[in-house]
Amino acid sequence: MKKTIKLDYGKTGLTVSLENADVIEPRKQRAVKDPAERIRQKLREPDFGKGMADLLENQMTVAVAHTDITRATPNRTILPVILEELRRAGIKDENIVLINMTGSHRAQTEKELKQMLGRSIVANYRCVQHNSFQKEGLTLAGCIGEDPLYINKDFMAADFRICTGFIEPHFFAGFSGGPKAVLPGLCDIDSIMRNHNAQRIGDDKADWGVTDGNPVWEHMREGCRKVNPDFLVNVAMNTHGEISGVFAGEWEQTHKKGCAFVRENAMSRVDKLYDIVITSNSGYPLDMNIYQCVKGMSCAAQIVKENGTIIVAAECAEGLPDNSHYHNLLKTASSPEKLFRSIMESKKTLPEQWQVQIQTRIQKKAEVYLYSDSLTNKQIQEALLFPCGDIEALVRQKGGSVAVLPKGPQTIPCFTGR
Repeated sequence: MKKTIKLDYGKTGLTVSLENADVIEPRKQRAVKDPAERIRQKLREPDFGKGMADLLENQMTVAVAHTDITRATPNRTILPVILEELRRAGIKDENIVLINMTGSHRAQTEKELKQMLGRSIVANYRCVQHNSFQKEGLTLAGCIGEDPLYINKDFMAADFRICTGFIEPHFFAGFSGGPKAVLPGLCDIDSIMRNHNAQRIGDDKADWGVTDGNPVWEHMREGCRKVNPDFLVNVAMNTHGEISGVFAGEWEQTHKKGCAFVRENAMSRVDKLYDIVITSNSGYPLDMNIYQCVKGMSCAAQIVKENGTIIVAAECAEGLPDNSHYHNLLKTASSPEKLFRSIMESKKTLPEQWQVQIQTRIQKKAEVYLYSDSLTNKQIQEALLFPCGDIEALVRQKGGSVAVLPKGPQTIPCFTGR
């Protein structure tokens, strides 16, 4: 029986019609009725620890760290409530700094900042963009083992430090949110390289929804403990992009509670493997470039057969991005196999190497095709992927069992036959 399925693709979506496809989606989660009011309640009566206002003093300086444009965090809902509560507690606007947690990503343009935060916030507050490569903007926060950890200077200089974010399963850190705000969000590039090295990324427990024993997540947690933010505000979201859960308070226990909620609602048990798995990368802004789409590939790889086919549908309006570290690393080898081998044999960690490592590891298991109406075949091939001009035609050509993940990495399929 033919099914018409809408994939999350760019801002508009993409419709495909397929015979006998199994559609795998996350559980339906009710949206919080009044998100702003729920956030306000959680700031005053958090999950763990004292209310935010009870921790503040009038003359304090405050840093509020927020996610960058590659994350679907509803900053325009979260930040105004936090800023309102800070004013209510007697904190002056001029004593507040908002910091964009870019990690190793590019800075945002002014237009993008206004889109992310709202024009009023950009106009009335000091907004700083973290730069992990710029030493003068960093300060030593301590050491993880013998390795120094440098953190954004403006964040560390504040009397009171707030981290915000969005909890979802993450393809090698277990979950986003929580300690990821600090490492990689606000730290130096060397710490990011150590966290994302080939050994940690290659560990069996560096996987979706795993925190205990995950060396990537545990290293992030140690980094966050060195900084010890004063307050955490994280949200969970449903497939419509609506807030379905709000978690606030002492960062470590709050994040643990949020992860339990997301694990229950975003991860789906699947009892078979498929010849073909079609996935999105959750649409805009998560499918802005091929680099981000490795998450969708990784999601599909959980349930594809050996020597199967993965088809990723992603707009990729920003390209790979072209001339990024990811792009340049892909150009160093003629095949995924050779590139994977060179990464595993090298003792040096390069920027964005982890994304290439995961992509090429997936390509050892399955052929990966990319459908994008923003990219040329040449650009797709430069990413060592196969171009797909017609998803339905490719499925007919390949044949076999088909699964579709319309929401991409918002749904993490877990094969129960392992």
